[in-house]
Amino acid sequence: MPSLRWTFSYPITTIIALMMLSDVGFVLVHLAFKLDIVSHPHFSLTRDRGYAEVFQYLKIFWIVCLLGILFIRFKALVLVAWAMIFSYMLLDDSLQIHESVGGYLVTMFDIQPAFRLRAQDFGELLVTAIAGIVLLSFLMVGYLKADKTFREISHRFLIILAGIAFFGIVVDMVHSMVPWGYQLFSIIEDGGEMFIMSLALGYSFHLLFEQRRQPVTQDTYKPT
Repeated sequence: MPSLRWTFSYPITTIIALMMLSDVGFVLVHLAFKLDIVSHPHFSLTRDRGYAEVFQYLKIFWIVCLLGILFIRFKALVLVAWAMIFSYMLLDDSLQIHESVGGYLVTMFDIQPAFRLRAQDFGELLVTAIAGIVLLSFLMVGYLKADKTFREISHRFLIILAGIAFFGIVVDMVHSMVPWGYQLFSIIEDGGEMFIMSLALGYSFHLLFEQRRQPVTQDTYKPT
């Protein structure tokens, strides 16, 4: 489909490649930690506020900033919706919102474990579902008000969001259900999220810098 075609210039491709090489580096350092080659626990991918996680925070923060700049320039409401979605991801990861609120919901509604999933897992899924409904509802409003170009941008971000959901939710749930391969699933889950977020950051830079020289209006903005 033409609307889903990805075309990046050499500089943007370089940015994405460097980000993903950094992600690979964090995965390799994580393996070195597991093999006792390095000892500091912050080298672990699964460490809360470890080096890899902080790098992920930075990528999401930059995405939000870039979307904010794009909104100031083009006044497309759908860009605000996407900025809100990535802002929630940043707050959720850094403040552990779905873990803490999920635990509260487990106690409030007396949620029980099932299907090899913990009660905490169901609580976290419920929090994610509620946040998703609210944010995607606002996204739908912005999408309906957007022109063809910004709808196509949303299509690409939806692919990215699906990738993040796959690694952050689906793989995480499988990780909880399967009694083996803990380390493997940890690397797939966290490493996959990092790669997808690097792609999201690269695409955000692409939207900002790869525009054609046309009048600055929502209707005439056409990313290459």
